[in-house]
Amino acid sequence: MKTAKITLILAAMAVGQFAVAQDRAQEKEKIYTPEQIEMLKAQKAAVKENREEFKSSLTDEQLAIMQNKELSKEERREALSASFSDAQKAMMEANRSEIKALRDAFRATITDEQKQVMKERRKKIKKRLVNMKDRKEQLKERKENIKERRKKKKG
Repeated sequence: MKTAKITLILAAMAVGQFAVAQDRAQEKEKIYTPEQIEMLKAQKAAVKENREEFKSSLTDEQLAIMQNKELSKEERREALSASFSDAQKAMMEANRSEIKALRDAFRATITDEQKQVMKERRKKIKKRLVNMKDRKEQLKERKENIKERRKKKKG
């Protein structure tokens, strides 16, 4: 019985997430012009291409640093950046400036109305994240309560 309830809840959450994801995709297409959508796609493609190009330039030692789980995330990042060659540093800077130029070109095409819609969207996302966090805490509390009840019944 309990397994069925949990399964039903998880299925409902999955369907809800799928519906929200579809709505977000439709919202994006509604507020942007076709040219702006193409600019965003070009920006994503450039980021992906630059990332792949940079990854292919990494040495075995640098890859070992990235995969070293003994170091914290921050320590890995610092060790990796300290090991970059001048060519890799130049490549990173060129990639940053290319992406910045693409972003600036995109921002120049955005109208005030689009800016307002984007601001509202960010607010909704922030609110949704807060709600999800609250729900997660409530779920934890319920689980603890159930555990306590079971202990009382057994004891």
